[in-house]
Amino acid sequence: MRLTAFSDVSLRVLMLLSALEPGQKLSTQKISEGVDTPYNHVAKAVAFLVNMGYLDSTRGRAGGVMLSDAGRSATVGTVLRATEGDIPMIECEDENGHCPLDKFCRLRNVLAKAREAFYASVDSVVISELTAGARPVGPVFVELGFAPPENALPAR
Repeated sequence: MRLTAFSDVSLRVLMLLSALEPGQKLSTQKISEGVDTPYNHVAKAVAFLVNMGYLDSTRGRAGGVMLSDAGRSATVGTVLRATEGDIPMIECEDENGHCPLDKFCRLRNVLAKAREAFYASVDSVVISELTAGARPVGPVFVELGFAPPENALPAR
């Protein structure tokens, strides 16, 4: 199973914001730079995540986006179910799909079980746990006010 680019960007946005202090806001542009993804893709993911309740946004000069309480407790599984939707893994799962083996093939059921096993394996992983204790560093994060960890090696 391969995740869509939209799911990838959405998870990266949530992980970046979960690494910040609670209540700290970032602009969509800064998030775009932080996850190294085009602004338009990040803006679409941010709008979706706000609509789902995982992010809070404020417009205006002092505006920005921050992780909501629901976003702090969101699991990878719930986010992926929301971002992936019900995309068929193979053609015969699609209502318009056609397969001459459809009447006796069991592959569809096997793949459906595999998909559910995948989701079950990430249902217990809270996104904020993926970044717990992490202090991102790099040019974008230094600009955002993050300092390198005390034990970090000096830049060459």
